[in-house]
Amino acid sequence: MTVMKQSLPKYIKLGIALGLSLLASSCLQHESTVNLNKDGSGTIVEQTILGQQMMAMMGQIGGDGQADPMAEMFNEEKAKASAAKLGQGVEFVKLEMINEGGKKGARVHYKFADINKLSINPAGGLESMNDGGEEAPVDEKELVKFKYTDGTLSLVVPPTDFEEMNMDEEGGENAEMEAMAKQMMADMSLSMKIVMPGGIDKTNATHVDGNTVTIMDVKVAKMFDQKAALKKISETAKTDKKVAIAEFNKLEGIKMETNENVTISLK
Repeated sequence: MTVMKQSLPKYIKLGIALGLSLLASSCLQHESTVNLNKDGSGTIVEQTILGQQMMAMMGQIGGDGQADPMAEMFNEEKAKASAAKLGQGVEFVKLEMINEGGKKGARVHYKFADINKLSINPAGGLESMNDGGEEAPVDEKELVKFKYTDGTLSLVVPPTDFEEMNMDEEGGENAEMEAMAKQMMADMSLSMKIVMPGGIDKTNATHVDGNTVTIMDVKVAKMFDQKAALKKISETAKTDKKVAIAEFNKLEGIKMETNENVTISLK
């Protein structure tokens, strides 16, 4: 099933494709959080939580003395290998297994000495789960990159092609498949945030809440709910991109940084 054209950054499409392959309602919630100190050091926390149906499926897979599927999906070996992908000098700190409200998953902690050496793929944690095939080469355009000097953080975020903001299938709509996909991903979400513990002095970021800048926070089911609005935004972008971006930022449950170059001055 082709869920959408080349409209959103690849990490969004990866999450949707993975959700479909897992075939489970409320299949996963993935969140990356970068905590930045005034001296340029900080931590990265990647959290992935699986839904109840997904856990039930994994329980069946892990039965009869087979290997624990949670241990296969989340383990220190994978977490340490992911540290190198996050940037030079990133160190693995710890792995915490999560068991909250019937949902299970993992929270991985890393630390870094210099944010200038980070290049983060917001879907990095998801890719570590998707071991079915060969690892695709990293597209530099899909990485969030950082430059920090004199208390000001500049970052480049993956671009969004608003002119192709269209979730219709290439060969026409399939209402039954779309309804199935929406049900399977009812509580699926992908997010990335940057937190400044000491506070923010000023920023041009689109989504700011206290000391937190949200780069992405997408409730996937909301994309299906607002399919018509996304299609209209796609058409508007062809003649007036500023209006299209303004309308996109009004959508419910879909936050994405629309400035490709963002600056944040720390207190």
